[in-house]
Amino acid sequence: MARDDRPRLVLDRRTFLGLGLGSAAAWMVGCGDDTAASGDGVGSTSTSDSTGVDASSTGVGDTAATTTGSGADTTGAGTSGSSTDGGESGTDTGTEACEPDGRVITFDPAAIAQDDASFPLAVMAGEMRPESVMFAVWVADAQPKLLRVWIPAEAGSVTLVAEQQVVPDVDGFVKVTVEGLCPGTWYEYGYFVEQDGELVARSAIGRVRTAIADDALEPLVIAMASCNGDAGGSYTWGALDVMADEYFDVFVHLGDMAYNDGLFSLEEYRANWRQYLGSEGYRRAYAAAGLYATWDDHEIDDNSGFDPRSMDPLDLERRHNAMTAYFEALPIDGSAEDFRLWRSFRWGLTAEIIVLDCRYERRASQGLYMSQAQLDFVKQRLLESPCHFKVVMNSVPITNMPLLWDLAAFDRWEGFPAQRAELLGHIDANQIDNVWFLSGDFHVCFVSRLEPDGDALSARTREIACTTGNTNLLGDLLPAGQFAYRSSQPRGVILMFDPEANAVNVRFLDPDTGEALYDESLTQG
Repeated sequence: MARDDRPRLVLDRRTFLGLGLGSAAAWMVGCGDDTAASGDGVGSTSTSDSTGVDASSTGVGDTAATTTGSGADTTGAGTSGSSTDGGESGTDTGTEACEPDGRVITFDPAAIAQDDASFPLAVMAGEMRPESVMFAVWVADAQPKLLRVWIPAEAGSVTLVAEQQVVPDVDGFVKVTVEGLCPGTWYEYGYFVEQDGELVARSAIGRVRTAIADDALEPLVIAMASCNGDAGGSYTWGALDVMADEYFDVFVHLGDMAYNDGLFSLEEYRANWRQYLGSEGYRRAYAAAGLYATWDDHEIDDNSGFDPRSMDPLDLERRHNAMTAYFEALPIDGSAEDFRLWRSFRWGLTAEIIVLDCRYERRASQGLYMSQAQLDFVKQRLLESPCHFKVVMNSVPITNMPLLWDLAAFDRWEGFPAQRAELLGHIDANQIDNVWFLSGDFHVCFVSRLEPDGDALSARTREIACTTGNTNLLGDLLPAGQFAYRSSQPRGVILMFDPEANAVNVRFLDPDTGEALYDESLTQG
């Protein structure tokens, strides 16, 4: 049975998650706190040019007419979705209920033919905040299309919350931010081809959940990936496939999403991104939930073939081309002026997800792993976040790795001991608990404590690393004492951050069968 043909089950989140995340894979879920209703009202939208800069940002009740990278005007009319207080579920979804403000229409997107020629790449949503989401797509013919965002209602109808014509830039890229949405609400979206007032073709249908309200407290489920490689030219990854069959609120990618080694021109980078984002694994995984992403080295080139600190004009041109291709393809807010990647996203009182750039602010001659501005930002977010969990998207591990790994210490936090000590010392000095690092780069899967021994809070802080593609035989040799789980092989990874239990459930999934090879609820230790 195809994923979109599966029956829909409406359950509150805690009941749903209580079924066991493995059992949940069988269902396409419209959560019980995400009901549909009709109403009047207009939200707001903004469009971005190909670098990801929002062209406008208006409050609820306004309509934004803005300009895409092509220079054409687009007008966004959106209405908010809905959420409830969670009822008997034991989940606090916030004190302020968001009133449903959509318009029920007769609409069955599944009855419209999917046009993979016009929409050959993954449909993606990102930058999820309580009232806004960024949508990104590549349109093969670079012609205007209709974006619709809705909440499923009764069979044959939906609650339409946003509808607007989107105009790709000359290279086919579209990035649009839709505002005026409801916190903690699942939406579906798609792009449609219009002829004579009729919708005659569509993209794949995507799903995205807005971040929960600032005062909400409930479990947050994250799928994570890193280091895909090209799977021997097949661009297939079992780890992505098994995760796409799971329930998750957010998909995070820790870098090396595309391997662009040896490329130089902007068109070469664009062509390679089309190869990756057109793969079935990314198309399924990214349609299932919204994406937060950071980069590692292969988004530009292998670190052995490119010095991120180089000031050579050709290297600068190459880096600019690679970063431009990254920002225009993915639903990430950024600009060609500085390509700043680091930012953070709150999911209520449950978790703050802090996204780092661990590659392209390094200055080895100054002992800087990242700019002091970025490090100060991380420290500030860790200190000031009201969230139970602080989840750091770290790309390159911060764990004190065993001696054999120190041959390449220069390429990670350990090679910059002063800044590593500054960050970990900040955690200890302020007793910031429940910091969880998520990492990639090493082509291994593991659950570690940051130091092999010691009682300091930072020493007991945990890091979860994964590979969903490439392998590293050294992973099987990691010591059991410091590493609660370790593997040299790709795994699907599903994490549930549960503030009520004060624990993180970590599951590593067999990429062939989906079986949980490791399934433990962990505390900081």
